Amino acid sequence: MIARALALDAKARPTAVYPVCSPARAVVDAARGLRHLRPVRAILAEAVQRGFTDLSLLDEEIHRARRSRTALIRKAFSEVVAGTRSAPEAELRDCLTGSPVLPEVLWNPRLLTADGRTLPTPDGYLADAAVALEVDSQEYHFSPGDWARTLDRHNELSRLGVLILHFTPAQIRREPARARRTVEDAYAARRGLGAVVGVHAQPRSQHGSEC
Repeated sequence: MIARALALDAKARPTAVYPVCSPARAVVDAARGLRHLRPVRAILAEAVQRGFTDLSLLDEEIHRARRSRTALIRKAFSEVVAGTRSAPEAELRDCLTGSPVLPEVLWNPRLLTADGRTLPTPDGYLADAAVALEVDSQEYHFSPGDWARTLDRHNELSRLGVLILHFTPAQIRREPARARRTVEDAYAARRGLGAVVGVHAQPRSQHGSEC
């Protein structure tokens, strides 16, 4: 597909045939052509998760594009800045936002023990109640090795007293109210236990944009 551009990409990479635009430009231009939020979320989240580009470069490209077909991109970008790293995580964040029971959920935070040892990073975390949220996509559990690593992460947090709630992308999309009620009930039952467990959480903004 050929599309007009008001300005060429200053970060384009020359090749033997023609210049190739930067990953950030490619992500924003591809997302501008989409009409639904879910694929836009997926493109932005995967580009950052896999290290193809970073938040500052995406922000620069979004500002370059201004308001031309960027409403969905801006929403997806704000979710990635908040810490979500996949479309299902962003959908879970959507269904928990506005809950009258829940405090702010930390997305992909850094967890540490009392003596400073780094723990596995859950998709979401409610620090006051030591409740971790995991979005389990089948694509990540095809091999026995991947499944074993998931269990190791689960066990490492569980042995310290962290409650882990698992949701599939299908559950989040089809029954968002039920998913929110599950998280709310768990939080209400464990409120205040975070201090007892002794697991410390740092929001993603405090430890950079690494994935």
